[in-house]
Amino acid sequence: MTKKNTVPIVLDAHYDLLMDVLLFRLRGERSVLERRFLPDLRAGGVNALVCSVFIDDAYVPEGALRNALDQISAFYADLEDSPSFMLCKSARECREAAASGKIAMFLSLEGAEPLGRDLLLLDIFYRLGVRMLGLAWSRRNYACDGISFLPRTAGSFEGSLTDFGRELVCRAMALGMIIDVSHLNDAGISEIAEMTDAPYIASHSNCRALCASPRNLSDAQMKELAAHGGVMGMNAFGPFAASGREERNAEALLKHLDRVVRICGAAHAGLGFDLCSGLEALKAGYSPEGDTDLFASHAEARAKFIDEVRARYTEEEAAAILGENFMRVIDAVLK
Repeated sequence: MTKKNTVPIVLDAHYDLLMDVLLFRLRGERSVLERRFLPDLRAGGVNALVCSVFIDDAYVPEGALRNALDQISAFYADLEDSPSFMLCKSARECREAAASGKIAMFLSLEGAEPLGRDLLLLDIFYRLGVRMLGLAWSRRNYACDGISFLPRTAGSFEGSLTDFGRELVCRAMALGMIIDVSHLNDAGISEIAEMTDAPYIASHSNCRALCASPRNLSDAQMKELAAHGGVMGMNAFGPFAASGREERNAEALLKHLDRVVRICGAAHAGLGFDLCSGLEALKAGYSPEGDTDLFASHAEARAKFIDEVRARYTEEEAAAILGENFMRVIDAVLK
C-alpha cells in the first residue's frame, strides 16, 4: 500500500535503455536521458525504472565485460547531464527521487556474461551501483542455462545452475542483491527457489498457461515465487502475451495480470514491460508483422494498460501492482 504523504511509485522493472544511452553518447549527444526518454516517461506516469545491462550476442564472450562497463560509464556520464534522473540503491533513495520529481533508476545485469566465471567481478558491479542480478538472457553462460528463442530439441537447455552459478547466487544474496529469474530455464528457477528464503523476482515474464512460450512462468513457478514474497512483472512483448498475432493486444496482457492476481494475489504482480521496439540499438530485431511490443511507448502503455489497471482494481491493489510490490522486495533485500 502506498504510504501517506509520499509520491506513488510507478515502476517498470525492465527497460534496456542503457544501450541507447551508450549509442547516442558515442555519436556525440549529451543529455540522452532528458532528451530521448524523459518526455515519454512523464507522459506514461512512470517515475522508477530498472535499467538492464543487456549484452548483445556480438560482444559475447570476449567483449561482454567491456560492453557492460561501457554502458554503465555512459549512464553515469549522462546522469551528470540529465538532472531529472537519479541512480538509486535503496527503496529510500527511490522514494526521495520521486518526491523531488526525479525518475529513480536502478541497475540490473541481464545475464551473467559480463562476469565470465570471475566471482570477484560481481563485487565490482555492486560498487558501480548494480543491485539486481538476472542470471540469464536467452543463451547459456558460465552460471546457468537461459531459455533460447531458437527451436531446440527435447532435453536441451535443461541444466540447473553450474557450481559457479551457485557461488554467484550466494555471493549476490550476501551483498544484498535481488535475484531475477526471467530468462532462466525451469531447472534453474527451481534451484533458486530451493536456495533462498528471500524474495526473488521475475522482472519481465507472463503466464505460461495463457501463452505457451517457455519464457513465461508456469502456475507452479508463480506460486513458488509468491511463497517467497516475490513479484513478476508483466511483459509487453507480443509473443509472450499471446500465441496468435491477432490476439496480441493490451487485453491479452491484462488477462495475464488477472491470472497472476487470481492465483498468487495482487501482492505479487507488477510491471516489467521490456519495451524494446522503440530503442535505436535494437530496432533491427523487431518486425512490423507482429513479433513486436504491445505498446510503442510508456505513454501508450499508460493509456492502454496502466490506466486500465487503476480502473479494474481497488486503489490499494492498483498501487501495489504499479509499483509498491517491487518496492517491497527492494526494501526487503537491498542493503
